Amino acid sequence: MSNEHQPTDELRQRITDLVRSGTPKYIISEIVELDTETITKHYKKELVTAKSTAIERIGKTVYQQALDGDVKSQALYLKTQGVDHGWIEKHVIETKNADEIKELKDTITDLEQKYQRDF
Repeated sequence: MSNEHQPTDELRQRITDLVRSGTPKYIISEIVELDTETITKHYKKELVTAKSTAIERIGKTVYQQALDGDVKSQALYLKTQGVDHGWIEKHVIETKNADEIKELKDTITDLEQKYQRDF
């Protein structure tokens, strides 16, 4: 009798759900109580395609909501898909006088010093 792992539809679905939710393979291994080599060997399709199919389904929903007039969905779609067509989100900092420039420089210096302390 073989000790070879036999995939089940239930386990395939469980692994698919875990991958879709962003769970790393080593944690999936702990949850389903299989080593990562077994998961990689027997559930390659689920590991490779699960997140892409989830993104596809959600993307279709966002797209349809955008077409239906949902402003947030329209903005999200253009921010993520419209870059090649000139839809680029820009952040502009306007300054009006030397005091504001000095204040910004001081803030940047403070942040740089904090960053160096923390790391």
